[in-house]
Amino acid sequence: MRIEHYEILYILPMSYTTEEVKPITQKVAELIKTNGGTIAKEQDLDKQKFAYPIKNQSHGYYFVYEFDLPTDKLAALNRILQLTSEVLRFIVVKKQIKSAEQIKEAARIQEKIAKKKEKAMVEEAKVEKVSKEKEKEKTKISLEDLDKKLDEILDDTKEML
Repeated sequence: MRIEHYEILYILPMSYTTEEVKPITQKVAELIKTNGGTIAKEQDLDKQKFAYPIKNQSHGYYFVYEFDLPTDKLAALNRILQLTSEVLRFIVVKKQIKSAEQIKEAARIQEKIAKKKEKAMVEEAKVEKVSKEKEKEKTKISLEDLDKKLDEILDDTKEML
């Protein structure tokens, strides 16, 4: 019997009051425990609006539990949750527990990505600065060319007179 680490997100309808929600969350936690699971983390994500109506509801209470459960008990837990009328929707996903080394490696990678982004922004600023300088030079050159042409035109008109 292998024990895996899982995460469940479930939604309760807004038709329940906050006092009525507490026993339902305890019921879900009890379902996990009776199936041989141990809850590692509980999180209340509060009320949120749905992207689309679910069973004529537009808002719901969101809850997340992280728990360890024997793999052979997961199907039974899913079946019971599907039959639980108080739960609008739920999803159970297998979650990988990261070791200290993996956490350090992920942090190192994030830091490396941040440095690359910063370097790219600096390069972009340099390119933008150079292009602005070139644009100014073009403006200066064109003004100088304009002055020369005006002088030529004036000289030509003086010769004609």
